[in-house]
Amino acid sequence: MKTNRFSSLLMACFLVVALLVPQAAMAATTIKISGSTTVQPLAQQWAAAYHKLHSDVTVIVAGGGSGVGFTDVRDGKVDIGMSSREPNAGWESSLTKTRVARDAVCVAVNPKNPVKNLTKAQIKSIFTGQITNWKQVGGPNAGIVLCGRTGASGTYAYFKETFLGGSRQSARTKQYASNGMVRSAVARTKYAIGYVSVAYVNSTVRGVVTDGVAPTEANAAAGRYPYVRPLYFLTNGPATGASKAFIAWCISKAGQNIAAKEYLRR
Repeated sequence: MKTNRFSSLLMACFLVVALLVPQAAMAATTIKISGSTTVQPLAQQWAAAYHKLHSDVTVIVAGGGSGVGFTDVRDGKVDIGMSSREPNAGWESSLTKTRVARDAVCVAVNPKNPVKNLTKAQIKSIFTGQITNWKQVGGPNAGIVLCGRTGASGTYAYFKETFLGGSRQSARTKQYASNGMVRSAVARTKYAIGYVSVAYVNSTVRGVVTDGVAPTEANAAAGRYPYVRPLYFLTNGPATGASKAFIAWCISKAGQNIAAKEYLRR
């Protein structure tokens, strides 16, 4: 009889504990994401907002560049990759991509630089090393400091194809691993120039008017500023489970409203 009473009491205790432990703690889920530093800030905003709605789901977001996004998904290091470029021919094209937003790319200079306008042709000449002094484009007699991205960057791939016509950036270009690092380099160097996602333009750098059009999200959304590219989430095959639900929310009206604050809807 005592044994039966003890067993009943033990089972009752387990029942009470089960009722008191939050459901989130009993069924916590983590989604890992890496890749494009263009997509990274948006993905972090989505992660925070999604966690408020689903406290049992934690989304961890890291950068590294679009190339990292592709390889991390392929190797199973993350659940979702981020890319600001199209997949290359070969194994990259076998991954499933979902367009989650769009983004504009621009060149940016230090706010103390008096040069505010450049043509696309001038930008190409600057970054391929044909123009090396600001006086050649109507500015002061000062050498141009080039700031760009590494080869793993989707922003570099887009800039190379769209602004440089497929030509490589000059060997004099100081290469950085993220949009944020390029922005910081331009912000601390008076006569530097770099290329970044328009979402990264703030008071520390100035987007250069290109062919008479200011690189703003409003101009990009209206079609006046043409240098816009799609942004992708990558999965190894069609997304499933928690990843599928998260991606679906990101491309829903709620997720796209967040994207529209600094990026463009997909």
